Amino acid sequence: MYQISVVNRTSCIADREMHRVARAINRQIAEDFEPYWAFGGRLRVEGPVGPNTDLTQLKELRGDAILYVLDSAASNDVLGYHDQNLAGIPYGFVYLDLCKILGEEWPTTLSHEALELIGDPQCNLLVQGADPNDNNRTVYHFFEMCDAVQAQTYVIDGVTVSNFVLPHYFTPGEEEGARNDFCGTDLKSFGVSSGGYIGYFDPAKGQYSQFFANDALARQRLDAKTGGLGRVVRRSSMQNEPASRKFQLAGRFAATAAKGVDVNTLPGDPIRHVIVLMMENRSFDHMLGALQASNPDIDGVDPQKPGVNLDAKKDNAPHKQTPTAAQFVSKDFKVPHEFENVTRQIADGMAHFVDEFRHENATAPAAEADQVMAYFKDGDLPALHALAKSFTVCDRWFSSMPGPTWPNRLFVHSGTSLGDVLMPDGVIDTVRMFFGRYTQRTIYDELNDKSISWKIYHGGVPQSIVLSRLKRLYFTDSFQEMDAFFDNCKGAESDFPAYSFIEPRYFDGLHGDENDQHSPTGVMAGETLIADVYNAIRANQALWESTLLVVTYDEHGGFYDHVVPPATVAPDENTDNFSFNQLGVRVPAVLVSPWVAKGVDHTLYDHTSVLRYVCEKWGLSPICHRTASAAGEHKSGTFASSVSQPKPRTDTPERISTCAQSSLMAQNQKGTPSTFHDAQTALVSYAELVRQERERTTGRLAATRPGLAMRGNGKTAPVSVSARAKAIEKWFAQERGSARPAIIAAPISVQPVISMSMPGKKMTSGGQHKPRPKAKGRIGTSRSGRS
Repeated sequence: MYQISVVNRTSCIADREMHRVARAINRQIAEDFEPYWAFGGRLRVEGPVGPNTDLTQLKELRGDAILYVLDSAASNDVLGYHDQNLAGIPYGFVYLDLCKILGEEWPTTLSHEALELIGDPQCNLLVQGADPNDNNRTVYHFFEMCDAVQAQTYVIDGVTVSNFVLPHYFTPGEEEGARNDFCGTDLKSFGVSSGGYIGYFDPAKGQYSQFFANDALARQRLDAKTGGLGRVVRRSSMQNEPASRKFQLAGRFAATAAKGVDVNTLPGDPIRHVIVLMMENRSFDHMLGALQASNPDIDGVDPQKPGVNLDAKKDNAPHKQTPTAAQFVSKDFKVPHEFENVTRQIADGMAHFVDEFRHENATAPAAEADQVMAYFKDGDLPALHALAKSFTVCDRWFSSMPGPTWPNRLFVHSGTSLGDVLMPDGVIDTVRMFFGRYTQRTIYDELNDKSISWKIYHGGVPQSIVLSRLKRLYFTDSFQEMDAFFDNCKGAESDFPAYSFIEPRYFDGLHGDENDQHSPTGVMAGETLIADVYNAIRANQALWESTLLVVTYDEHGGFYDHVVPPATVAPDENTDNFSFNQLGVRVPAVLVSPWVAKGVDHTLYDHTSVLRYVCEKWGLSPICHRTASAAGEHKSGTFASSVSQPKPRTDTPERISTCAQSSLMAQNQKGTPSTFHDAQTALVSYAELVRQERERTTGRLAATRPGLAMRGNGKTAPVSVSARAKAIEKWFAQERGSARPAIIAAPISVQPVISMSMPGKKMTSGGQHKPRPKAKGRIGTSRSGRS
């Protein structure tokens, strides 16, 4: 008789209770299942009991298959052990936490998994039948006992067990009086009952698919399985198995990857393309807070109880949240948000944003301090507000750490800043300390390992090149400028990358004006970028119906938000400068897709949530502690459950415009700062170091030292950052072999000599001394509060 060993590794199910449930399921198999199917099996409770028992005892199990019952998918430590020590023995999991989420009793799930292990232990049986979407076509259905009827149950000896299909279910046509399932529902041959779904292989298309008849409950269950959670039989990977076991997979639905089918067509998941657009330096209240008035479910600004900060240096003058945010404040508007600034801003319940502004802007007018607290009126941001009203607002999305741009952007690409809480100012030798520092693996390495396509689209010099693994790829097709993005959106949906990250223009340059919305730059150019990205995706129906667009911001930029950042866990062991146990200030985030609802998602997210969603979606390894099981309750949220619509919505805007009536448009200001701020200068300097490195490695001598330019007399001299920015953009374009407009000649202006040394730091001749910056101010000779 086929024996299934049941291993109870939960902390809450007593051994006696497990035996009671197993006896009931054994009755189900012997009295209900076997008489119809002429084969059966038996559960045997054995092996270690409890979550902390010795896994080596599993070798003593003698069953033909094993079912592990665990507290949580997050606590699963047996999969790797099983693959290494019990390879070839079919197995499955029952997770108590997922049973609870799906509203199911765990005995029902155990019954479901037991019957399916008995029916198809090697997960390699297919049955010819009608295509559920077209009865005139033939496909091959998975030989599953319970999936089609998994929402129906019955009771044996006080134990709720799963319904199951009968042999007639796998035959074409209907016979009067014949039953297709044990409970006798109206289930049709090769059909699904409410809450159920079926899987099948389409030989004509060469791909696997799922059918759930637009049933939301079935979709929820399927999402749990394809996410690597819930009621899923995780079988050993087919990639290491002989040809005779080609359908045995780690989770039946992973078959697409192992078969060489496009991983973007994983059954049951309509999202084949994930696009992340990350803007710059604005807080949630500042940008989306006004929308609470039209949707009280959004945790935004309450006009009756606005947030207040006192100006300690101006007789504690109060500054309240008011809907008076300006699209462009002034050319020299400086809002501090370095690590030390942010830790003080959020102290005492978010009470010191104005104090920090005043600390570095002692003579600034009160109107500028008001702008730190101000928020945009409903409709002032026509693109962002249109998306927020039409799709899903995430009102608990926080920056990954309380600090500036570089560390937070490192998190969205790699899940860590390697312990850094600072970023360099623009002095070239300060930037050199960071050059080549960030060697960690990125999400793009994980995607490459699975042969999943990706691109980084950018509007000029991409900040992501500060990551060494991405810097090496900049001169490949993995990096494309924004015109390529818009062209790709017009092409075939199947040719579009699975994962895309969009970087805005961080400064005025060869490719146009700055549009990242980083203060003091105005917001309207960024609004145009947001609208253009949405409109390009929306115009291609096939791409639109297979895409999730995530619009978010790297950090708050010093602007006020009323929600205190919550606790988290460190992404890795680099905690010398900061424990990384607290998130940064809340930032705007909107999930955009025809598969998401119009409304609000209150799940706790940070930038590593992008990584978790991508890793779980495509079966990648967790990239940092926050996305791994060990994080427990502090594990970064995943927005997979927000992709919840049974079919693509048809009420989404076909196009959004920034030409709508907006009080900001009347300001008629381009919104250009008077000078480059430190973050811009640092990126220009980094790009110049990239040029220097590339010219050396290709056997060419750099014409000038980074930060300098040739004068008419053959000598070098410092030039304006604006001229350097245009020059480096031109060189990047030429090096990539791209035809670009001719650069506008900029006059060389000799400026004061820049100090090439730092107090307390001894630079070697090669500039390779890279001490880990301590968490106190920006690294460099100046601190303008920009990042």
